[in-house]
Amino acid sequence: MELALFCTRVNFLVFLLALSSPCKFIQSPMDFGPLKLLQATNSASLDFGRLYSNTPSAVLRPQSPEEISLLLSLLSASSFSKVTVAAKGAGHSINGQAQALNGIVIEMDSLPSSIKIHRSVDGEFGPSYADVSGGTLWVELLKETLKVGLTPRSWTDYLYLSIGGTLSNGGISGQTFKYGPQISNVLQLDVVTGSGELVTCSPSKNSDLFFAVLGGLGQFGIITSARILLQEAPHKVKWVRAFYDDFEDFIKDQELLVVSMRDKVDYVEGFIVLNEGSLHSSSLAFPASLSSIAPQLFPQSTSSHKHYYCLEFAIYYHSEKEAINLDQISRKMKFKPSLVHSVEVAYFDFLNRVNVEEVNLRRRNLWNVAHPWLNMFVPKTGISKFRDLMLQTISASPTFEGPILLYPILKDKWNSRTSAVLPESEDNVIYIVGMLRSANPSTCSEQCLEFLLHQNREIVKTATHPEMGIAGKQYLPHYTQEEQWRAHFGGKWQRFMARKTYFDPLNILSPGQAIFKRKYSKSRSSSNVLSSQ
Repeated sequence: MELALFCTRVNFLVFLLALSSPCKFIQSPMDFGPLKLLQATNSASLDFGRLYSNTPSAVLRPQSPEEISLLLSLLSASSFSKVTVAAKGAGHSINGQAQALNGIVIEMDSLPSSIKIHRSVDGEFGPSYADVSGGTLWVELLKETLKVGLTPRSWTDYLYLSIGGTLSNGGISGQTFKYGPQISNVLQLDVVTGSGELVTCSPSKNSDLFFAVLGGLGQFGIITSARILLQEAPHKVKWVRAFYDDFEDFIKDQELLVVSMRDKVDYVEGFIVLNEGSLHSSSLAFPASLSSIAPQLFPQSTSSHKHYYCLEFAIYYHSEKEAINLDQISRKMKFKPSLVHSVEVAYFDFLNRVNVEEVNLRRRNLWNVAHPWLNMFVPKTGISKFRDLMLQTISASPTFEGPILLYPILKDKWNSRTSAVLPESEDNVIYIVGMLRSANPSTCSEQCLEFLLHQNREIVKTATHPEMGIAGKQYLPHYTQEEQWRAHFGGKWQRFMARKTYFDPLNILSPGQAIFKRKYSKSRSSSNVLSSQ
């Protein structure tokens, strides 16, 4: 066994030396004992954003967490190497965060899918949960848990994302105000650190790693397994959409639902209706005709450029006989009765609603296009000013394709020990604003795309400036300079750096985030990689 590992180390050292030569890409699969590195593929160089394309030197498709551990252990022992490693789940990053230029991409979907469900029974201490591999998609977990009448509590709008991927960022949707983000609904993790150590961690065991990894942007370790909190699954969902022409009424009603009525509703989101086209495109998944609403908002006799706002909320049915009286909720709200629609749908169909839009976009060849998305957290006190900034900025855009989400979450549902960053304000109500634009290649040239990205940068610059009174923070942040990251993390920066030094001392992990530069020795001594054997 020791001889085999020694040979693996020798061969890997030769591989690393080869990567420092002018030819930085392996030309055929290479075996290093249990490790098998593959040629880079297009999928390893792209993501959903299609804004960056960084080709790695090799790809690892692990069959076990131990393979990931071995790879990182070998790299950590090779102090001269500049090779970095990025874990890639479903590839839904926007700005190349899961890419590794001239490095190694670990494709997490190759890990054997494992979903083990534990249902808590009467008299048993502890909740129901599911142990699930990090490369598994949330939609896969949902399908399995529903078979036994259970479900995770917190979601993302789009379900075809990996468990490890969303837990490395946050994981938010319309349930976040009630249950917190997905990172607040995890009981335990299995993680491979940047040093190659395979660690089981939880709030009570190796807790510093546990909280570092959650929302940690992949900087401290690779999640290979997670224990997800479950609850009883509802039977049906009452899904409501109400429209407003006044922004203040819109956000007051949203806050009414998430603060005063949080026990009565289970999901709250909202979006801005820029024009009739955006109304129809945002309604593809909503199984009710909006034919009576569109003429009221956009009458044919006028050419008004007025914006409207749609408040969306849902109530879960936990039994077939359960009756829901919407009047108890709606009578306290300020929408017009003629501008509201409600439907009843199956729980799975409600959670999987974005897939309807995906199918439509794929049919029109508009799914695999550039996505210059921007997501911001904005405190309650700054949301009106941010709305004005955003609408004024995008008014200069030749076109706007994609929704603008805007809805509140509650700060006290987030654990401050995680690495996730929220605005540093006293407001408990925080808004998430998502400008989910698509760059249709038939109407948006490369120059147009760069203009949209420039708009995003200007919005971020203004919204995060301490003197502008908005105090926003990016969600799924993208920066390229250390001082920008330092400002982003604010009071959490020193802790973030200390965790990085401890769990990934050579800065091997997640180079695509552009937070830390790879550490290496200019000396190519082989003593480290060959020693101790």
